Amino acid sequence: MKPTRFTALVCLVAALALLLNTGCKKDSNSESENAMTALQEIGQAENINADMDHLDAEAAMTSGVSNQRTSETGRFGFGSCANILRDSINHTVTIDFGTGCTGQDGRTRSGQILITYSGRYFDPGAAWTVVFSDYHVDGRLIEGTRTVTNTGFNAAGNMVWNIDAQNMRVTLPDGRWKTWNSQRTREMIAGFGDSTCVNDVYRVNGTATGSNDRGDTFQATLTDLVREHDCRWITSGTISVSSSNRPDRSIDFGSGTCDDEATVTVNGQSRIVHLR
Repeated sequence: MKPTRFTALVCLVAALALLLNTGCKKDSNSESENAMTALQEIGQAENINADMDHLDAEAAMTSGVSNQRTSETGRFGFGSCANILRDSINHTVTIDFGTGCTGQDGRTRSGQILITYSGRYFDPGAAWTVVFSDYHVDGRLIEGTRTVTNTGFNAAGNMVWNIDAQNMRVTLPDGRWKTWNSQRTREMIAGFGDSTCVNDVYRVNGTATGSNDRGDTFQATLTDLVREHDCRWITSGTISVSSSNRPDRSIDFGSGTCDDEATVTVNGQSRIVHLR
């Protein structure tokens, strides 16, 4: 039997519908992949934030700008890697990693971190301003200004620092970048009052806004991010992310295991990503 014109038309419509449906699925999958990638980058950026918090604190102890602790090798290996120069007259500390060295935490850093301080790290009311000079971590260029203020003890008896990060930017070796501003509190929930930093544990809460090279913008809420000084990764806590052109999404850093894994969730779909 020869096909009628009607049969041929039905077949054509069906084929077009299948093609359009497949295209929509591909677009949807691509959008989901982009959202997952953006979340992974936010998680990586936040891990860099936590890394800088720890590094600044340890530098204070190593350089003597601390009213609790003195020289200690710690996690970054300043003694065998970076040079720390303290100018007690102008109240500055320079952490110089030179052309590149690998600390005891396994990260390779180069360039300088420049700190201007008033007061010692554990003094309530003390403030630190941190900027960067050609500073790289594992090939990523870090830029921006961070102001750290010791606000004293909270109701739970834990020491707290407010951290205001402005014009922060991470640029990858391939030219991709992410920039953000954030306000957060850093609460010391373990390790206060002793002479070592390896048992220190901090909890971070706050907010951030930012964008990336693809034109994406985001707002993020940081909830109970826990960073242990002897681990190079955030071990627990969540980041909730929203934006005008993407669905709400989240990052879960786990329940306390020291690893580089986090779970990102978009539109009810979850995936484990790595924060390296």
